[in-house]
Amino acid sequence: MAAAVRDHLLKGDYEKAATGAEFAGLLTTHIQAAHPDKHLSIRYALNAPPDRPRPSLNQGMPAEMRQRITDMGQYLNFAFEKVERLPGNIMYLKLNGFFEADIGKAAATAAMNLAANGNAMIIDLRENRGGDPRMVAHVASYLLGDHKVHLSDIYFRAENETNSFWSDPAVPGARFGADKPVYVLTSGETFSAAEDFTYNLQAIKRITVVGETTGGGAHPVQPFRIDPNLVAMIPVGRSINLITKGDWEGSGVKPDVAVAADKAMTKANALALRQVLPKISNPRERTMLEKKLAELETAL
Repeated sequence: MAAAVRDHLLKGDYEKAATGAEFAGLLTTHIQAAHPDKHLSIRYALNAPPDRPRPSLNQGMPAEMRQRITDMGQYLNFAFEKVERLPGNIMYLKLNGFFEADIGKAAATAAMNLAANGNAMIIDLRENRGGDPRMVAHVASYLLGDHKVHLSDIYFRAENETNSFWSDPAVPGARFGADKPVYVLTSGETFSAAEDFTYNLQAIKRITVVGETTGGGAHPVQPFRIDPNLVAMIPVGRSINLITKGDWEGSGVKPDVAVAADKAMTKANALALRQVLPKISNPRERTMLEKKLAELETAL
């Protein structure tokens, strides 16, 4: 990476950058060409804060940062964009990020409680770019049973430290549980913690993944200031799944049912309807759902 940057410097390539943001973008392109880790980047940040030790997962964040994240989370409803009941009592949950667990857990609990009575669930992560692994474990807990499940580990080399993530059978309110079908929608934009959620639940065969292979970023990062206005986001750890002994870095999470991202919802809805139809005893409703299923399958 250093050699690549020096080579571009000697060629005068960085003189083309008119702004700090353009310069950061060029640096990111050049270092990723040398080492294609999608978490690795250089970012323009005016008056970037000084380096701090990597916080532990249980360590509180500075009050100013917490307030800023809280304000943004409230505006975005902590990335829970939609909870909707579809025909056949299929619950559709669109989740666009895994917010800081300490701040967003209440919103996650409300969303998962609302979806708990569904006959099946579709979780849409096609626009989810990641977030907090603790929130991943919290949401996953609503899809599992009465016993703790070891979902994953993250190993940090510098500290020789491993953080473990488990489901919690005591999460608040009603759980969807471990037995009803769950479909997770993915795209090439599904990334980081969203891949963590998908990969680890797929490994224990709890979900069916429908859509495209995900982005392929498994390495948590730490910011390092390299200039008053430039920050290097550098991977400092790696995810480990207890079943596969590996992760999705570079390869992404492969879907169980491969389909273009824009068709993933239609496909998952059809699969879910096929699962719930045998449970529908009302003849009129059953006829209506069979018609809906035919429409979905025709659209594919």
